[in-house]
Amino acid sequence: MGEKTEFNETKFNEIDPNETDPNETEPDRSKVKFRSAVVLAGGRGRRMGMAEKTLLKFESKTILERLLESLFRAVDEVILSVRDKTQEEKFKPVLEKFPAREIRFCFDTLEDAGPLEGIRAGLLESRAEYSFVCAGDMPFVDSRVVDLLFKKASGHDAALPKWEDRKFEPLHAVYSKKMIPEIEKAFEKGKRSVLTPVFEMKDVIFVEVSEIRKFDSELRTFANINTVEDFESMIESVVEKAGL
Repeated sequence: MGEKTEFNETKFNEIDPNETDPNETEPDRSKVKFRSAVVLAGGRGRRMGMAEKTLLKFESKTILERLLESLFRAVDEVILSVRDKTQEEKFKPVLEKFPAREIRFCFDTLEDAGPLEGIRAGLLESRAEYSFVCAGDMPFVDSRVVDLLFKKASGHDAALPKWEDRKFEPLHAVYSKKMIPEIEKAFEKGKRSVLTPVFEMKDVIFVEVSEIRKFDSELRTFANINTVEDFESMIESVVEKAGL
C-alpha cells in the first residue's frame, strides 16, 4: 500500500483534525456539493491469472458491488475507468443492480499508461470539481474516510493519505480537476508515477493515517487485492470477523 517518495513540506499543508465526526455512521449528503468517484478498473490482473479482480466474488457479492455500495454513501456519481468496450460489457451486469445510481464508463486514450491515464480519463469525465479516486480491487473502502478526504480537499488541490514512514496512498485520494494539466505535463516528460503530478500541484493536503484510524481503526479502507493469496486472506479475514 502506498508509493514511497520524498516531498518538500514547505509546499504543502499538514492537517489538524476538523469537524468530521468519527462516530457518524455515514456522511450527511444533504450538506455538501456534488461529488464524484473514479474507480480504476482497467488493470489486466496479471498476478491473478488475468482475472477481472473487480468481479471476484465472496459472500455472494463481487468486489465491485461492495465498492459501489460504499462509494454511493459519500458520492453522487461513479466513473468506471476501463480498458475497452469488451471490459465494459463484463461490468454491466453489476451496474444493473444500481438502477437509480449514476454510473458511467470512461476509457484510456493512451495504451499501457498505467493508472495515471485512468485518473486523467476519469477526471475529464467527472461532473464534479473534486473526485475520489481508488483502485477497483479495494472492497473495504470506508465511506466515512472518503467523506473525510473530500472535506480536507475542499478549497485545495487534493487530499492524500500519508503514512508515518512518508509513504502515501495516491490511489485512495481526492483530487480536483487541477490534476488534469499536471498529468498531461507528466506524460509529456515520459513520467507515469501517480505521485509525479501530485507533487507539482501547489496546495495538496496530506491527511495522517492517525486521523483516518479514528474512522477505520484497522485501516482496511486501504486493503487491495494483487494476488490469489491476497484474495484468500481477505476471505479468511471476513470469515473470522463474522465468527464463522
